[in-house]
Amino acid sequence: MDAPLDLPRLKVRFGTGWDLCNFDCDYCVTHQPIGDNTDEPASLPVLIRLSKNITNPVAIAQKVASIGRKLTGSSGASEPAQWDEQKYLNVIERFGELPYAMDVRIGVGGETFINKTVVEGARRLSNHANTMAVNLISNLSFSFPQYEKIFRGFNLDKLALVCSFHPTEIKDVDRWIETARLMNGVVDLAIVLVAWPPLMAEMKQSKARLEAEGLEVFVQAFHGWHEEKKFPESYSQADRELLGEVFYSEHDYAHMVDLKQPGKCYAGVDYVYIDINGNLSRCGTYKTPMGNLFQDFQLMKSPTACPGTECWCDTENLNTVEFRETYQLVGLNQHRYHRRD
Repeated sequence: MDAPLDLPRLKVRFGTGWDLCNFDCDYCVTHQPIGDNTDEPASLPVLIRLSKNITNPVAIAQKVASIGRKLTGSSGASEPAQWDEQKYLNVIERFGELPYAMDVRIGVGGETFINKTVVEGARRLSNHANTMAVNLISNLSFSFPQYEKIFRGFNLDKLALVCSFHPTEIKDVDRWIETARLMNGVVDLAIVLVAWPPLMAEMKQSKARLEAEGLEVFVQAFHGWHEEKKFPESYSQADRELLGEVFYSEHDYAHMVDLKQPGKCYAGVDYVYIDINGNLSRCGTYKTPMGNLFQDFQLMKSPTACPGTECWCDTENLNTVEFRETYQLVGLNQHRYHRRD
């Protein structure tokens, strides 16, 4: 994937604040981003792990530091990072003015294609001269003819799409798969399955069925609570063996299931998180401030250690030094990569 105009590449996760969805999945990560659907700091997964699983003093100190960064990072913004149509379009326009080859994931906490303004911004972004890739996420709940209408005016050569397969919400699985197959011929598509405990028994079969249609498929661990158990920590040994068979890579498994410490990372160097107000952070998990898109910001010169103890965001853990030394992206899609020879 060549950078337009030989500009340096900048990967961006754009947190839009849009969080409405036409599905209501029990296992949706946006329902429990840091714990058990409460705003209490005690619900942070790192605190639960600290209280139940950690006895080493050094590890305890690292966890406490990580918790502090999450809490201060989430409350440090001067104004709420909430959805705003004009702010969203302003950020999209600003992207086109930057001296970088932009590789942008438009992040939502709901469904992308039920918001016409989100779609319009993605359309504009795909047509910027300095745009390298536009990554969108969706539950693929519309028909293919509807998507054909939606994509009018897009530069589809720059568009990638990650679609979640939600069997608890999909009314016609055969039709959904056919839509995915047709979409795969239009955009750079990948399908994600969530390893929610009630869906584990069908995981291999669902993945195989989708792959039989020529689709790129990956699995994400469930992060949250189910039947008073915290996951991924509560996966049984049998669950872990199954996940080892269906996971896309050793990297995904290590970070999403084993909660591996990320180590050195390029976040802040050629990757940033940007919120609806234009505030830049090194990443969206540990929001180390780096300036503002409309005022002044400066990227870091070289990769440095992750300030946290885990990173299971499949957008952000691809920035670790270890990942880049071991794998390489092979398309527009943020989750299409191969191991280096």
